[in-house]
Amino acid sequence: MKRALSLIIALLILILNCSAAFAAPASITISDADGLLAIRNDPSGSYSLEADIDMAGIDWNPLPFSGRFNGKGHTIYNLTVSSPGEAVRTARDGNLKPYDTVFAGLFSVLEGGEVSDLKLKGERISLDTAEHCFAGGITGYMDGGSISGCTVEAHISLINHAVMTGIGGIVGYGCGTVKDCVTDTELIFEDRNTASRCEQFMGGVLACGAADIDGNDVTVRGYDSCRGYVHDGGLVGMYYACDMQTAANSVCDNVINGFISFFEDNPDRRAYCGPAFGEYLQMPYYFHGNTDNFERRETWDYNTILSPEMCSSPHYEEETTLPGCSTWGFTVRTCTGCGYSTVENYTPPRHTPGEWETVKKPTYDKEGSERLRCTVCGKEIENRSVPALVASVSCKLDQHAVLLDSGDTLKLSAEVLPANATAGSVIWTSSDPTVASVDENGTVTAKSKGHVVIRAETEDGFASDSCEITVRNRLFKRLLNLLG
Repeated sequence: MKRALSLIIALLILILNCSAAFAAPASITISDADGLLAIRNDPSGSYSLEADIDMAGIDWNPLPFSGRFNGKGHTIYNLTVSSPGEAVRTARDGNLKPYDTVFAGLFSVLEGGEVSDLKLKGERISLDTAEHCFAGGITGYMDGGSISGCTVEAHISLINHAVMTGIGGIVGYGCGTVKDCVTDTELIFEDRNTASRCEQFMGGVLACGAADIDGNDVTVRGYDSCRGYVHDGGLVGMYYACDMQTAANSVCDNVINGFISFFEDNPDRRAYCGPAFGEYLQMPYYFHGNTDNFERRETWDYNTILSPEMCSSPHYEEETTLPGCSTWGFTVRTCTGCGYSTVENYTPPRHTPGEWETVKKPTYDKEGSERLRCTVCGKEIENRSVPALVASVSCKLDQHAVLLDSGDTLKLSAEVLPANATAGSVIWTSSDPTVASVDENGTVTAKSKGHVVIRAETEDGFASDSCEITVRNRLFKRLLNLLG
């Protein structure tokens, strides 16, 4: 019996130790741009946002990531990317031809990592590269990663001089899971490779790859000027496993809105463009519940580069909207020639604070509290405690017995302890103001012959001191001077 009990105890200890060993690592909280930049020191760590983060003025260098990133509903705003990250991975076209490729996004590469409940607002990715390149709002490359509950509002443009290239609203290239996300993206591609026919991909969620894509609300405005092969889709440019290990088999319950304008300057014309997929080399096993209001816009004018901005020398006017209690502020830049407008320079919602108001008055025994409300919506912005009152323990005058002649003045001073007593000032009184009066500053004025007591008492009434004043006639003083 004892031996069985010992074995049970040992087993319990082993289970507890294993549970501790496999417990999820503590999440590192991020509340500013420096914290976001520090991710590159440990790209496999676990992170969570504790505040909205303004990335204005920082040229973000996309980094590989394989950890957990929980946005907790917060927003990274005004993020700008002007070059791909340094990470290189193999991307394969529909014929499995490999290309050493670079990537751009918030992350360049997401390998087995998780990104959840993150919002990107005012993201601008603007690339001009001679390398094979993919860009996506959250990551340029994904291998087995998961993206869920995220919102991406982005402008992504790619001028490419290579062959293997593409843009996705959330992911550029690869496989994994994208679910319950919302996108509103403007995607612009220009092919400047006239020597070779490029393999070009554009998708409202994923440019090229095979992912589980479920429950997403997608809005895309695409512009594609291609001298090679076009693969454009409201969800995925080309649905294809890319020779990667993937169990992706579901594309369901997505809402697709928008359009992709494109041309394919290529005598071997394919021109793949559709509301869900541009082209698919295999269909997902589950494909249902998707709805769309998507427009395929093909043009055969190969001399005009497709772009939302059609003026060669645009002139912009700006109009700024200030943030409200629950609305973002932003600047709208509108071209006076073609009417194209872009939204930039976001500022987060903010309340207009009033004055601090007392909720509970402090006493000498207990602390109180006060709150700050928004003058616009009345919401409580902040609540803070007010320290308990500090009682005075002593009041000491600098003089205690003084002889004055009528007409003389005397300044008395009082020291109240402790120095931080709430009622640090004193109240001055005279026992007979006809003999000598005292003002609020402790200045005594002798008036007539007699005896008087000047009293100083702390405002809280806990301490006092007094000075005895004897007043004699000024005539007596003059007589003494004559005799002397």
